[in-house]
Amino acid sequence: MRKQSWRVILLLLITFVVLVTGVTLRSQLSQRQSAQSAPTLVQKKPNHFSERQKKTFISKVGRPAVKLYLKNRQVLPSVVIAQAILESQFGTSELSTSANNLFGIKGSYRGQSVQFYTGEVENGKSIKVLAQFRKYPNLAASIADHNQLVSAKFIKSKNILSYRKSTRLLQENGYATDPHYASKLNHIIVKYDLSRYDLRALNERV
Repeated sequence: MRKQSWRVILLLLITFVVLVTGVTLRSQLSQRQSAQSAPTLVQKKPNHFSERQKKTFISKVGRPAVKLYLKNRQVLPSVVIAQAILESQFGTSELSTSANNLFGIKGSYRGQSVQFYTGEVENGKSIKVLAQFRKYPNLAASIADHNQLVSAKFIKSKNILSYRKSTRLLQENGYATDPHYASKLNHIIVKYDLSRYDLRALNERV
């Protein structure tokens, strides 16, 4: 009887090990397949867009950005628009079109996310990493969530009137790994005269 009992126990242990191994292998295979199928974020050059496309996008982001500034006096509209242009290439990036994520914000939004390979700068070197990005139901949710995130973690002071100070704070507080992030935003703000949206907000005109 004892021999039979030990045989049964041994058989159960072997079965358990086989099942656990199978589940682990399946999980690893699934993760590899997911990583292999994840697309890469590809950015187009600004000259690929018509002036009409640019103006339409700037206006689409500018109006809600002004409204949010009037509400909390924290993130200047020019900075919001410049980030949206830089991160989503005027709303045409795969992340923007498939997940309504204009700002390249990582993580998940109310349990929703997508995976993309993206370029990062680590120890001065450009690398490509697989990252999880937030997926939004619409662009309005993306802009509102961005405003909340930036206000809480990157531009904590209220009533900042200088877009250069705002972009510097984004850079210093680690919004992006690109060492030239602030200067790129400043260039976009000047090129498209985005500070006019700051004036609208300060004059309380939506």
